[in-house]
Amino acid sequence: MKTYRDIFRWGDPAHDEVLDTHIIKLLKEYLNLGEQDISEKYLTGSDPVQLKKKCRLSASFLNSLIKIAGEKNVAIEDTERASHAYGKSCHDILRLKLGIINNPPDAVVYPRNENDIVKILQLCRKNKTAVTPFGGHSSVTGGVETPRGGISLDLTRHMNKVIEVNETNSSATIQPGIYGPALEKDLNEYGKGYTCGHFPQSFEYSTLGGWIAARSAGQASTGYGKIEDIVLSLRMVTPSGIIQTKAFPRAAMGPDLNQILIGSEGTYGIITEACIKIRKNMPENTRMISFLFKDFESGLKTMKEVMQGRFGFPFVFRLTDPEETDISFKLKGMNNTLADRFLKMLGYKSPGRCLFLATVEGDKSYVNSIVKNIKKTAAKNRSLGLGAGPVRKWFKQRYSSAYLRDPLMDIGLITDTLETAVTWENLPALWYAVREYIKKRPDSICMSHISHAYENGANLYFTFISPVKKGKEINDYKKFQKGIIDTIVKNKGSISHHHGIGKDFAPWMENLIEPPGMGIMRSVKEYLDPGDILNPGGTLGLKK
Repeated sequence: MKTYRDIFRWGDPAHDEVLDTHIIKLLKEYLNLGEQDISEKYLTGSDPVQLKKKCRLSASFLNSLIKIAGEKNVAIEDTERASHAYGKSCHDILRLKLGIINNPPDAVVYPRNENDIVKILQLCRKNKTAVTPFGGHSSVTGGVETPRGGISLDLTRHMNKVIEVNETNSSATIQPGIYGPALEKDLNEYGKGYTCGHFPQSFEYSTLGGWIAARSAGQASTGYGKIEDIVLSLRMVTPSGIIQTKAFPRAAMGPDLNQILIGSEGTYGIITEACIKIRKNMPENTRMISFLFKDFESGLKTMKEVMQGRFGFPFVFRLTDPEETDISFKLKGMNNTLADRFLKMLGYKSPGRCLFLATVEGDKSYVNSIVKNIKKTAAKNRSLGLGAGPVRKWFKQRYSSAYLRDPLMDIGLITDTLETAVTWENLPALWYAVREYIKKRPDSICMSHISHAYENGANLYFTFISPVKKGKEINDYKKFQKGIIDTIVKNKGSISHHHGIGKDFAPWMENLIEPPGMGIMRSVKEYLDPGDILNPGGTLGLKK
């Protein structure tokens, strides 16, 4: 029988991450933890899954679903429903550790094709049954919760194929349930070899449909663009009919429907196909470079000047702040080594120094030109070149670092991430204010880095770790998270850059989008989904 832990554990079940000696030493130093704190397990979630709320769908309704999708594709068992009740946020995991699943879906349905989805929506609209799209299970915003129960529509079992690759147009038409690795493998191996260029940290366990629904970014999006820059057209089934946008390279045909549908998080319709841009895959030409700066301001200035330099953009482009850089040195066992002492002698001291990573991809002459200009800009701002080594090390752990969350939470820590888009002029003040808020909490770690940059600003990505107030876990987390988001908004940042809004961030939407803007979004919702069956419960700040 499945346990709650089976549901909330990240990634590959065979990957059992442990806290190594460097991490344990760091936790003792930063969080004032003792040996007993490290060794004792807390809320492991090892109880078997048992839902108090049973399926409320009638036998005739379930029979209708089975006739549409097939008996093997309709599940009402507790474990199946529980595994589709939440995503992977700290809030989700705390509830699962405590065995709290108040509103699971009544059934999980795996549609085989678009025709199944059309019929399912018709049936659910007629019976006023909620339908929530479900992909890779990696939402961190409450985006897949089912407060009204109903159906969780899982697109990963059948609708997970590359339909067509068009080498002439440099595009590919793909189903929404395909996971990142399968998509990239298919594109890499097709014809001359291509790439989607989209690599979020959840890449291994997230889907194309989820990326589009949440307006995702990937680790190389400074060069390739976010998902809204990659999508050429969409096909979406709604209760009011099917929408098929056209894959024009550009058009002046009123507001761009793609941009209205991308980021709609399953509230307008179910994505059944997407035509996306693909690029030639040239890994042999990729250059990796890294630098160390004496302070955050110098690294920040370099990033801005590179993005505004008009000589082309890097692809991976990251600047870690002093605390994240310091922790990175310690976790790699570099602190107080001979190399570290040499860096300090040169003036690159902790706390203060910041690590800067970049890659450039494409044609060799294009790559060399951009790398040359990045090096020139970095040198002007008092950097020390570190070569490709730090970038290679980062690539080795860029997905696996997510596995650390489980052992950290097992010893009674809360850990989560928040990200925001902010203009260059407002970024330093926002960075300082959020850090100040987090560090006011006793025994807390606040790491932050810039993970995506633009001509006009950048994305700041915060990670916090702190002991939870035992017995008050959920309220403690929610209050602390709310304070961080309030601080971000007060300092002129967006409430999301690439994770989406879901239900968790919806309360801030009205003030940021303003009533007329929310009115437009609600009008689209009412037209496409007049019965309010699609991902209801306040997603995106729409109908509750």
